[in-house]
Amino acid sequence: MDIVDVEHHGRGIVRVVMNHAASRNAMGEALRGVLLAKLEAILPDPATRVVIIASALKDFSVGGDLSKMDTLADPKAGRQRITSAHRMVRLLLATDKPMIAEVRGHAVGAGAGLALVCDTIVMGESASIGFPFFRVGLVPDFAIAYTLPRRMGFAQARQALLYARSYKGLEALQAGIADDVAGDADVAAKAMERARELAALPSHAMALTKRMLEHAGDPMAVLEFEAMAQPLCFASDDFQEGLAAFRDKRKPNFDPGVE
Repeated sequence: MDIVDVEHHGRGIVRVVMNHAASRNAMGEALRGVLLAKLEAILPDPATRVVIIASALKDFSVGGDLSKMDTLADPKAGRQRITSAHRMVRLLLATDKPMIAEVRGHAVGAGAGLALVCDTIVMGESASIGFPFFRVGLVPDFAIAYTLPRRMGFAQARQALLYARSYKGLEALQAGIADDVAGDADVAAKAMERARELAALPSHAMALTKRMLEHAGDPMAVLEFEAMAQPLCFASDDFQEGLAAFRDKRKPNFDPGVE
């Protein structure tokens, strides 16, 4: 198995599996570069409907690779490292495809950031997601100061970051960080169940809704986006299929390649 493996599960579901055992899937350049290349190939493919990011190891990702950070005292080197990481963040924040994080074990620091840029987070009961940046004198990165408040609210996110907190499965669910919690042995199955649900939905409307949600704090911007997006949906094959299914009293098939 490569340090990043790509599995195709039918109906456009792609499972991207990290397996960099030497670093416990730390988000250093060794793993990040390969993961980015795989995602850049997968996400633009029209055949891709849903992407699951998972780990073959006992941990999802232990965050930044601290063993490689002793060379970053030069601000230029530090900026180069962080802007390199931002290529992946920008790609995942911009994608129209629904993303699922399948989290077992630890997802901390940048590993938590990778999970948080996904639309759905499925965690194991004993899995933990945490934000230990202050413990090593760093600020949150991987867009966590953007994604975490949008999940758990500004006040709770501030406490999570200032006190370098971590949250186990059910606690993460209650805090709004996780969307599903399953038994540790059932996380992959639950993530795949969610992926199948998403793959059966209209991809065009889903892509537009992801963009619409970026304007969630501005009602006027949402209305303006609706006025652009809904006519596009009216003209789509998905709407025609949905309308026909409604009239025929049957379940719609939004993926014409699947019977």
